[in-house]
Amino acid sequence: MRLKQTQVESLAKHIFKELEGQKLAIFAGSADQGIGQIAAVFRKNMEEEERINEEARKLLEMNKRKAGLNLDEERAFLMIKKQLAKQKNFVL
Repeated sequence: MRLKQTQVESLAKHIFKELEGQKLAIFAGSADQGIGQIAAVFRKNMEEEERINEEARKLLEMNKRKAGLNLDEERAFLMIKKQLAKQKNFVL
């Protein structure tokens, strides 16, 4: 499920408030800077996942043509994506 930018910001605010409220983290800058840092981590993660998705789609197409088999593309895509993520030490 893709998050929208407004959802990323909202989630970042919630995480910031929880971390600060429970004294689990101390942020050196302002609240806006802390929220921005958290949102940036989410965006970076989403970009990396999209790169993995693109690579998985390419591999699926290449292998589908080679094999010439009728396969469940959704399942094959997810299997390829999981393997790529594992190779890149990326948590889905």
